[in-house]
Amino acid sequence: MNVSVAVCENHQQREAIGVCVQCRRRVCSECSTKVEGINYCVACLSGLAREGGRQVGARVQGSPGAAYATAGAYLVLLTAAMWALLHVVLPGG
Repeated sequence: MNVSVAVCENHQQREAIGVCVQCRRRVCSECSTKVEGINYCVACLSGLAREGGRQVGARVQGSPGAAYATAGAYLVLLTAAMWALLHVVLPGG
C-alpha cells in the first residue's frame, strides 16, 4: 500500500503539519506559526503584520482591568458553585 504524505511547500523533506489559513499552503512546524489556534505561514503572517489592518492576536491585547474583572467574576461563580455543592453533599450542615 502506497501512502502519500503531505510535505511542506518550503521544505520538501519535511512532513506538513498544517495548512496556512491565508494562502492554503502546506507548512511544516518550522514554517507555521499558530495564533489563537490558527496556522499561518511565515509569509502571510509577516504580510498581516505589515498591513496592520487586521490585528492578529487581538484577544491577547486587552486591558488589565477587564482581565481582573473577569477573574473576579469567575472566582465568585466558583465560590457559589462550591457552596451549593457542599449543601447538596452535606445536607443540614
